Amino acid sequence: MKRLDGQKLKEIILSGVNALINNKDRIDTLNVFPVPDGDTGSNMGSTVEYAGKEISDLETNNIGEISAKFSKGMLMGARGNSGVILSQIFKGISVGFKGKEDASSFDIVEAFKQAKIYAYKSVMTPVEGTILTVIRVVSEKLEKTVTPSFSIEDTFSLASQFAREATDSTPTLLPVLKEVGVVDSGGEGLSVLIEGINLALQGKHVEKGKGASGNFGKFQFETENYEGEFGYCTEFILELKYPKNFIKEKFEKAVSRYGGSIVIVRDDEIVKIHIHTHKPGNVLNFALKFGQFLKIKIDNMTIQANQSNSARKDNNDHATPQIEAGLAVIACNTGQGIINDMKELGTHFIIEAGQSSNPSAQDFINAIEETGVNRVIILPNNSNIILAARQAAQTSKKEVIVVPSKTQMQGLAAMLNFDPHGTIKDNQENMEEAIVSVKTGQVTKAARSTRIEGVSVREGEFLAIAEKKILKSTKSKIQSAIAIAKKLINNDSEIVTIYYGDDSTRTDAEEVSSYIENNYDVEVEVKDGGQQVYNFLISFE
Repeated sequence: MKRLDGQKLKEIILSGVNALINNKDRIDTLNVFPVPDGDTGSNMGSTVEYAGKEISDLETNNIGEISAKFSKGMLMGARGNSGVILSQIFKGISVGFKGKEDASSFDIVEAFKQAKIYAYKSVMTPVEGTILTVIRVVSEKLEKTVTPSFSIEDTFSLASQFAREATDSTPTLLPVLKEVGVVDSGGEGLSVLIEGINLALQGKHVEKGKGASGNFGKFQFETENYEGEFGYCTEFILELKYPKNFIKEKFEKAVSRYGGSIVIVRDDEIVKIHIHTHKPGNVLNFALKFGQFLKIKIDNMTIQANQSNSARKDNNDHATPQIEAGLAVIACNTGQGIINDMKELGTHFIIEAGQSSNPSAQDFINAIEETGVNRVIILPNNSNIILAARQAAQTSKKEVIVVPSKTQMQGLAAMLNFDPHGTIKDNQENMEEAIVSVKTGQVTKAARSTRIEGVSVREGEFLAIAEKKILKSTKSKIQSAIAIAKKLINNDSEIVTIYYGDDSTRTDAEEVSSYIENNYDVEVEVKDGGQQVYNFLISFE
């Protein structure tokens, strides 16, 4: 075969996808550099599986279109450090095939060259002995070897051979790999994927869930025995609010102060971020200034490593590993939009309650039992609810902690800092730190005329409430919201979130947003909260 078209590319890529999925459990037993989290194969398998579904029904013969669609799917489905780098390898391949109907062997060599470039660009501090080495070796050796007489089959056969050799050499480049006698797991995943493509070109298409003859590695590996404090593997996808103003290099420099093992890739208005950090909430709060989250995933690598070590020890003792009890969050919220956001952030049980509907201690006790776990965090999200929550915590035989969130805005901030794999004490510390960093404004109609703390209030007017203090009473909900902004925005403010509800519209909220953006250097996000009683709930962080 002298030319590779889009449909053939789809066919052989899906064979590579299946090969990687079939081998993910074996790859999971390899090291991950620089932190062993034991899920590289699963991450890479999920990444390519997501992308494979994106192209499975495409009928075009255009190789540029197929590769671009697969690349986009890889970015959206990317999980873990190696998954993100793998997505950038295919981003480079799509750049090499851009604008082409089909490809020659030389075009394939150019695509691998672009893959190497994009892979290395995705990592702030490239390390040899990893997946980066594998793609670099494949690219450089293909460039030196392939001639015009080479067929497509010859080219990928060489690519597979070079990938295998490069992967097997990774222990000579990374002492930690050599010490425990394993190859790099990310490199192994890439090598397996390329071999799956090579097999398809030989007429041996790899089917999902079925083994296949091929050069899929020579050893069964064991997990690295690694001791230490690893923090949280944090990854998320951002949809940029202002794509034209986003400068990746500046963003990378700013994010680097929060942790290490950073991989940041961009595709138009989408940015994928991977970082190992001890405080994921700080990273998320910073990133939120640039857009909205499409996906968030946080894993506690310390627990993963400790569980891995414990499981290995227990298996050696022929004993059953002890499984730690789960951790659930109960929150009190009103407004379907806010409830949806709380659930998306990981809240397990919502008690629909708020200012005008306070739950009893028994309501909390019932909710605690319904979670079915032994460790529970309660977010009251209202100062009038905290006492009942604490009564329930004292009554329960389970380990229950009340994080004293006084507003729904504080509750949302707390959930941004929640780690489902962390200890209940660590979560308490992180969530309490988060709620004190949030200032809350509220706009609602006055139920009666009065005078309070020097402010005259007339029934039916709109109260501007900042941090539980009435600032003024106006005839306009917009003006009341603006009054709150003037009071609460300061030099430390970075993010303002406006939830509109109770007889307010998006247009109303956007009018407030426009005023804030025109007068202050902050990012503003408008959301449909659907809350009753309050026209606006506004957070300032």
